[in-house]
Amino acid sequence: MNTNRRKFITSAAAGGGVLAIAPLSSCCDTEGSKYQEPDYAALDKAMQSPILKRELFSSPVIIETLDLLRDRNNFICRVRSKEGAEGISIGHPFISKESYPMFINLLKPLFIGKDARDLDTLVIQAAENFVKRQGIPLCVQIATIEFAILDMLGNIANKPVGSLIGDICNPKVEIYLGTRLWELRKKEPEESLSLVKQDYIETKAKAIKLRAGVGDNSGSDKDNASGRTEKLIKMAREMFGDEMILMIDGNGTYSVKEAIRIGKILEEYNYYFWEEPVPWDWYEEQKQVAEALKIKMAGGEVEFGMHAFRWLIANGAFEIFQPDLFYFGGMIRSMKVARMAEITGKTIAPHMSEGGLGFLYMLHMVSALPNADKYHEFKMFETRDANGTRIPVQSKAEAFKSVDGVIDVPKGSGLGIEIDPEYIKTHREVAG
Repeated sequence: MNTNRRKFITSAAAGGGVLAIAPLSSCCDTEGSKYQEPDYAALDKAMQSPILKRELFSSPVIIETLDLLRDRNNFICRVRSKEGAEGISIGHPFISKESYPMFINLLKPLFIGKDARDLDTLVIQAAENFVKRQGIPLCVQIATIEFAILDMLGNIANKPVGSLIGDICNPKVEIYLGTRLWELRKKEPEESLSLVKQDYIETKAKAIKLRAGVGDNSGSDKDNASGRTEKLIKMAREMFGDEMILMIDGNGTYSVKEAIRIGKILEEYNYYFWEEPVPWDWYEEQKQVAEALKIKMAGGEVEFGMHAFRWLIANGAFEIFQPDLFYFGGMIRSMKVARMAEITGKTIAPHMSEGGLGFLYMLHMVSALPNADKYHEFKMFETRDANGTRIPVQSKAEAFKSVDGVIDVPKGSGLGIEIDPEYIKTHREVAG
């Protein structure tokens, strides 16, 4: 994308609009001027603003119990207030037998006895207090706790989760298929695209995401067969036609040079976005790719640090930001990223990792995003837990279904679902 498109708007519109943030430049320009930091003040203000609507709760909601329930490799979080309100969430498969003690020994003591109305502060403290343990294994546990507490608070207020963290501006969510990850990389394009088409026929999704390279997050430039990605790009366009929205994810496969080469092919075939072409933490390299291409760049799914997003937003690395609601530690932290992105004119399409009830958390988050992107990731409703067991859930209101690629966000209280009690009974409380 040309440099002008990548620069932030330099003045704010009267009465509100996109705020000015000067992007980073090279250390010295042709005049020999010194390196100039961008003005982060507006981003910091957005990042520090409260998320949870505390005013919905007139009296304290004291967290009395916070339990982790386990069945082999799967975990459930259950929270109860002193008044008897309850919330529940399904954990991510990354809450494993190796990392779950962090829930019991580090996180649980931070929340017990605290006022759930202080969830903003509690979540940020949980993420920042354990700097030497930061990363996805910790964040998925923070997210699991947060989802359960939001479910409890929503049940108390008789409101869906989206209404607790923002205004419902997207009651319906248009989806893109993010399925068939391994088939798209390991099977021949003809076979893999045939499988993707089955999911398209079932969901009538508005868009489809493919996979480029081997997805090794090493910048190796490797493919499973010579020319395979180029063939997949072309065949998908031929199969689904010029009107289908297509995008592709590199999962960090490429060097800068190869990412730009593939990006120009994507531009030729009118792809919507190019996701994470270089390894996720190659920040300067990602900027170089973005500045060389016209196609929209998307990324951020593996980020777990707030200031990493702050830098990426301030420096125009992506146009579409994708915090993963589990990997980044929940909706509150992700909403802070969304607010920073909004003031720079960027959009959010939360990444949906497999496991737990990813589609459900994605729907609630998108419902409250004023700067939601057009299409959002979907990996089908048949979400399975870490044991491979289908999670038996039922919506409190409308049934879960995709109609012409659009899903209604649950309108019931909290997370808007009921989980089969018999399924929960298969899990036993982990001793603290």
